[in-house]
Amino acid sequence: MRRGRTGPRAPHAKAIGVVGGASAVLEAAGVSAGAPGVVIDDAGPALAALQELLAGHRVWERSPA
Repeated sequence: MRRGRTGPRAPHAKAIGVVGGASAVLEAAGVSAGAPGVVIDDAGPALAALQELLAGHRVWERSPA
């Protein structure tokens, strides 16, 4: 079952991983650092957390209904 909008303006709802000081990129993109599916950490822990999230394919909690 698909959730949310579809088409070119639909949110992708993918997991996002940010390493180190790159969290400014999230702000520039309008993504909250505390949003579901957003990982900010050092490289090793961020990769491990991101791999778990990517196994779920999408983070629907961040997608508008």
